[in-house]
Amino acid sequence: MHKKSVVRVKSSLKVTFLYVLFGSLWVILSDRFIDSVSLTDAVSVNSSKGLFYVVITAFILYFCLNRLKKALLESEERYRILVEHSPEPIVVHSDGMIIFINPAGARVLGANSPEKLIGQSVMTFVHPDYTSIMQERICQIIEEKKPTEPMDQKFLRVDQQVIDVDVREVPIVFLGKPAVQLLCRDITEHKRAQCLLEEREQSYKSLVEHNPDAIFTMDLQGNVISVNAATEKITGYTVEECTQQTFLPFHVSNDHEKACELFVKAMHGESNNTEITLLHKQGNSIELNLKMVPIYINDKVDGVYGIAKDITERKRTEELLLKSEKLSIVGQLAAGVAHEIRNPLTSLRGFVQLLQSKVDNYQYYFQIMLSELDRINDIVSEFMVIAKPQVINFEMKDIRKIVQDVISLLQTQAILNNVEIHTDIITDIPFIKCEENQLKQVFINILKNAIEAMPDGGNVIISLKTDDNKVHIRFIDDGCGISEERLAILGEPFYTTKEKGTGLGLMVCHKIIEAHRGCLKIESEINKGTTVHLFLPIEEEGSVSIA
Repeated sequence: MHKKSVVRVKSSLKVTFLYVLFGSLWVILSDRFIDSVSLTDAVSVNSSKGLFYVVITAFILYFCLNRLKKALLESEERYRILVEHSPEPIVVHSDGMIIFINPAGARVLGANSPEKLIGQSVMTFVHPDYTSIMQERICQIIEEKKPTEPMDQKFLRVDQQVIDVDVREVPIVFLGKPAVQLLCRDITEHKRAQCLLEEREQSYKSLVEHNPDAIFTMDLQGNVISVNAATEKITGYTVEECTQQTFLPFHVSNDHEKACELFVKAMHGESNNTEITLLHKQGNSIELNLKMVPIYINDKVDGVYGIAKDITERKRTEELLLKSEKLSIVGQLAAGVAHEIRNPLTSLRGFVQLLQSKVDNYQYYFQIMLSELDRINDIVSEFMVIAKPQVINFEMKDIRKIVQDVISLLQTQAILNNVEIHTDIITDIPFIKCEENQLKQVFINILKNAIEAMPDGGNVIISLKTDDNKVHIRFIDDGCGISEERLAILGEPFYTTKEKGTGLGLMVCHKIIEAHRGCLKIESEINKGTTVHLFLPIEEEGSVSIA
């Protein structure tokens, strides 16, 4: 509407200019013509000249005004078509009252026709939460006479339904009066889609951030882009440390090929999983179930998701269940065999001793037979410890005296094997609740193993100290040591590194220490020796049973 006024002003100036130009030329040229021909009747000529001028100027004015009128009608028609057929709502209000609204605006506000909204207050259709904002923007337009920036607002339809509208106010002059034109755009569906997208993003973010499994994102080069909180907890590395390298350094070297193969399959669109060992930042190993899933963007693999579940405890539980199953099998075997073997053993030993007293030429063989029968009896005794629970009264005993008794018992064997036994025992170790003979059996077994591990002689150090309300006993030798692979299965039934061992001694030791609510750990390295740690709690006097 502002443009139409400008067109009218320009057209009026154009007509005025043409009128002045033609009039001036007519006066000047006609006067010169009369002077040149020296007409006698100058008055009649001037009258004819004036009349002719009026006719000519009238014709020119009619022609110009007709073109101006046609241009204005065409301009108004174009503007009307543009406004009325515009898909965007347009509302014009003056002094707060709607004076014009196009059909699109009427449809957005829920009216059948624009005429039903003319004369109503524009604030009727503004949501109460945005009333003050709308009033401030109208005042700003009136003062500054400049369009406002687009803003998302909420409007109320005729049926009081709330809609989201993108609004921009423009100052105009309508029918000679200042007014405000609202350029609107219904963004209700856009807002709804945006909210739905945000909710999905928040849901996805919550799924990732609060997932107990480690979830990390990698690009096609295997570089870690992002990690969740669980990744930090499982690996021990911070977000910055995780995202500064590829995922490979976190795995042990033996699993690199396995992890790379999984990554390549994910890049080719195949989801798969495997079990790997992860190196924690503190150096300990963690067992993980690693799954890799391709990230599709526009039907093209753009990256890979890594999902790692900590299965360390599950693996440990499986190992304990397997060991428990083995113990159960051994117990069943022991229960069925031990009693059946002991009776014949007693008879065999008696007859061998009888023959030994009657025959003089085979004493060497008799001694071997008796030794082997005693060995069988020892094995049966170990079976009985495993198979049959024993209820024992625990008493408060001096652990230092028990250790000294064991050293005295095995001192001769140590001297024969050129082994020196050294002790490092502090004086203020309190009494502990234990069964003395069973602890002696454990100490004898461990010390014998240490002596036998040094066939060429060496040193054994036995130390006793208190640590966190526990007695810490260590047996340290500098023998041949045990490999890492064998150390992992040491103590399992029937597994032994000795030529004549049964594989039950260390298992019995574990069982006795566990019955004392203690802990037995073994550290060893090939050609550097072995250290056996025993931890026994310092408790009050009482009674427990070994199951």
